Amino acid sequence: MQKKTVYLLVLILIASNLITFMAVGAYYRGQEPAPPPNEEQPPVQQEEEPAEELKPFLEVLDILSTRFITDVSREELITAGIRGMVDSLGDPQTYYLTEDKWKEIMIKVDGTFSGIGVDIISVDGYVTVVAPIKNTPGERAGLLPGDRIVKVDGQEILGFTTMEAAKLMRGPAGTTVVLEVERDGFDELLKFEIIRENIVLPTVFTELGEDGIGYLQITNFSENTGEDFQKALLELETEGLRGLLLDLRDNPGGLLTPAVKVGQEIVPPGPITHMVDGKGNKLETYNSYGTEKPYPIVVLVNGASASAAEIIAGALQDTGAGILVGTKTYGKATVQHLASISGNAGLSYTIAKYQTPLGRDIHGHGLEPDFTVELPEDYYYIKYGMLKDVEPGAQEPAVLYLQKTLNALGYSLAETGTYDSETEAAVRHFQQQNGLTATGHLNRETRSFLKEKTAVILEELDTQKQKAREVLLEKMK
Repeated sequence: MQKKTVYLLVLILIASNLITFMAVGAYYRGQEPAPPPNEEQPPVQQEEEPAEELKPFLEVLDILSTRFITDVSREELITAGIRGMVDSLGDPQTYYLTEDKWKEIMIKVDGTFSGIGVDIISVDGYVTVVAPIKNTPGERAGLLPGDRIVKVDGQEILGFTTMEAAKLMRGPAGTTVVLEVERDGFDELLKFEIIRENIVLPTVFTELGEDGIGYLQITNFSENTGEDFQKALLELETEGLRGLLLDLRDNPGGLLTPAVKVGQEIVPPGPITHMVDGKGNKLETYNSYGTEKPYPIVVLVNGASASAAEIIAGALQDTGAGILVGTKTYGKATVQHLASISGNAGLSYTIAKYQTPLGRDIHGHGLEPDFTVELPEDYYYIKYGMLKDVEPGAQEPAVLYLQKTLNALGYSLAETGTYDSETEAAVRHFQQQNGLTATGHLNRETRSFLKEKTAVILEELDTQKQKAREVLLEKMK
């Protein structure tokens, strides 16, 4: 794989593994994250005198909060002290969560939130819609990919982070939020009054081909994934499933309980995974009690398949019930517990590791696929490149993505990363061919058409999926 491909894959890994670090292992042996103290569960009583070993910390806290050359709050110092304590462990999955980040984790854990239902990113300082989630208020209101959200309830949000913007857009179901949006082709801001609803984030997607091969993708493991998988698989089987292609690529993991539910549907009777402590002592084994499936299963994995995704892939590989195709998985095999901390904060901390049914410890090693297949470099450029508008004369990576996308459609451009006159002419020609205003500028509408036109090309470039289908068809004979 060339350097550019590696760079793109690293970006994908960073983005996807943020979810792993936020959501994995919220259920530990069936337990929910520890609830905050309440009347039924009184807080632990603190000793009147601090423990001897805490006295140095408290003394330093008092000195710095009262005598340091600049003003510094005790809260800031305490937070920094907690983070230092956590960082000293050297475990990236053990970390302290502020109030905002704790709320974000709970959304990942539950798979639900109250809001309008849009995926957003920050592009050049604008909070930009990647896509509205299907069947949500955002989609029904008419928000489109590429819309730039300028104001929320009259408050200008230029320069806001996506988390800051999401916080404004979320709220109790039944309440109204007003968005003002910039859209290509419109001189004035568009105003949308949207009534918030409870949003359930989808994680399971399916389709069934005429050849009987069912494609089932799991994007991550949230609280609803187990039940959604069971329904989706039953529907595929009812419609004539003859071979299952399970796509766990770019799946960073998530909750253990729904992963076990998925395993109980497709792993033969016996262990799905073993939970062990730091010394390798077995704490618990999660088993499947179902029957072996009468059709072959092939699993797609890559370097961003982690944690709960590796539990399923490893169980299918160990039991011989599934064949792995793709590249080596991430190798994240530890289990975290989420604990609420005073002040609406939280702590994620590692409590155990898991092993495959045959006792393989894949933490730091990953799973080796049965068939190693790399994706071509252009696949990443075309799939992930069209995220922002670009003007003629620009010189940046987005232009290189544009040039590669146009070349995949039959143009012959030098892939320089510079939006030169030849690139502008090619964009203008593409716009004319597709009934768009021929400006030569890469705008939202043009990006949408490019994405639509390259969908078939992406399927052709997906060498991993092609190999998986080839293996399935051979097994289906």
